[in-house]
Amino acid sequence: MWTSERKVRGSVIGIALILLSLGIAGATAFVYENAQQTARQNITNIANITLKEFALGNIEEGQTLHYTKSNVSSLGAAITLSTTKANVYLHLSSDLASQDGIYSSYGIVVKYIAVPTGSRHRVGETAATLTIAQPNSGTVGLDRGGGWVFDLEITTTAKSVSADTPSIVKITVSAESS
Repeated sequence: MWTSERKVRGSVIGIALILLSLGIAGATAFVYENAQQTARQNITNIANITLKEFALGNIEEGQTLHYTKSNVSSLGAAITLSTTKANVYLHLSSDLASQDGIYSSYGIVVKYIAVPTGSRHRVGETAATLTIAQPNSGTVGLDRGGGWVFDLEITTTAKSVSADTPSIVKITVSAESS
């Protein structure tokens, strides 16, 4: 009797081990099952920016000069932007703050000279002003898609210097979608 009870118990344990191994094989097959999906998308360019380089020439220490497209032609249509949609935001940033040691004032006025039809902006209106104290424009809202063109007007007043001092101001123009 003892041996038959042992056989039954052994059979039950054997069946349990077989079922357990089948369960592990099933779980292993489930864990190693996988598939892949592909998501395709095009990233569209919302704006094309074209910038002109310009040289302002010499300024004497203590002198104030005002530059427009009439005396520096490359300030006319200095920034050209074509947007593919409405509500694009233009940002202008500069390193004007670093010019504080050689200029007592340096101002860049950015004016609209071409706007898309239907825009609330008008030709000749000021879009942004950059100065030593405010070297970045913040956000300039472009409310219509199409062609935008900007002139620059620059006024500088040089400080006294002990030797000829070259200066370079860098302006970065960027656009972002709303």
